[in-house]
Amino acid sequence: MRSLVTSELFRLLPAAGVASLRFNFRGVEGSEGTHGGGRAEHADVVAGLDGLTALAPGVPLAIAGWSFGADVALSVTDGRVAGWFCVAPPLRILAPDELLAASDPRPKCLAVPEHDQFRPPASVAEAAAGWRTTTIEVIAGADHFCVGRTDRVGELCLAFVRRLMTPS
Repeated sequence: MRSLVTSELFRLLPAAGVASLRFNFRGVEGSEGTHGGGRAEHADVVAGLDGLTALAPGVPLAIAGWSFGADVALSVTDGRVAGWFCVAPPLRILAPDELLAASDPRPKCLAVPEHDQFRPPASVAEAAAGWRTTTIEVIAGADHFCVGRTDRVGELCLAFVRRLMTPS
């Protein structure tokens, strides 16, 4: 919840008028529950969607996640979700068949750091080759933690959210 990436998104999105919610997964920083390896955290994302729906009813929702959170986000295909924005997804926390968003027709943007230590862009492109409605954006000069490049992550996320909110 306090990573550079998550903090930048939470700083930028509300300032741009986008209703936003950030939270810790179970068992992190004193939150209740026990780490569930990515599977139990699915329920945490759905609870977050419930909370955001209550704050902003009728607004299209996007799930954004970084690293572990990106993989968990891709396991949630709740009908309220308009799209997924995933930063530095390792695409290995869950089995490929658990990344349900891969076959979902709603838009996905995978923002992949150029020098990601855990899953570089070429590997992400290979893993996501058969995914529906998926764009891969390479974050030039960034490693997995996006130090010094969170501005680019924020720009990509805001552009993605704005596309979701623009009727086609």
